[in-house]
Amino acid sequence: MFPSRKRDCAYLFFFLTHIPIIYLIDTVPLQPAWLQSSLSPPIRAFYVNTYRDKFFEAAPVWFQSFMWMELLYHVPLSLWAVWALMKDHPFVPVHLLGFGVQVVVTTIACLATVWSWEDRTVEEKTSLTSLYGPYIALGAGMAIDMALRLQSQLSPKSKRE
Repeated sequence: MFPSRKRDCAYLFFFLTHIPIIYLIDTVPLQPAWLQSSLSPPIRAFYVNTYRDKFFEAAPVWFQSFMWMELLYHVPLSLWAVWALMKDHPFVPVHLLGFGVQVVVTTIACLATVWSWEDRTVEEKTSLTSLYGPYIALGAGMAIDMALRLQSQLSPKSKRE
C-alpha cells in the first residue's frame, strides 16, 4: 500500500512527529497545567538556550496567534491526516493543500522577523533558519503536490478516455 506512495509516507512521518512537537514544545504556554508534560520545561529550556529563539523567550502577540493555530488547527488536522493518509482518503489533497499553504505563509513571517532581529548574530539567525526552513520546503512541496493531485482529479478527461 504505502511503498508506492512515497510522498504520503513522508507526510505521514511528518504528522506523526508534528503532534508531539506541538504539545511538548510549541504550544506549552497556551496549555492548562494539567495538560502540560513534565518533559516540556527541560526541552523548551534546551531549545531556547541552544537556538536563542526569541519567539520562545517572549512571544509577540502575532506569534501567539500562530501557536493558537497550531493548537486549534494543526493538531486536529494532523490527527485526521495520520488516519486519512493511511486510508488514502480522497479528501487528503484538499486538506493538505490548505495546510501546506498555511505553513509556508506563517513560517515565512517567522523567518522574516528572525532576520530583522538586531540582537542576534548571523550564525544564530542561520541556525534558526535551518530549523524553520524545512517547514517552508515541506509546506511548499506538499501544497504543490496536493494542487497537482487536485488538478488531475478535477480536470475533464480527454475524449479518448
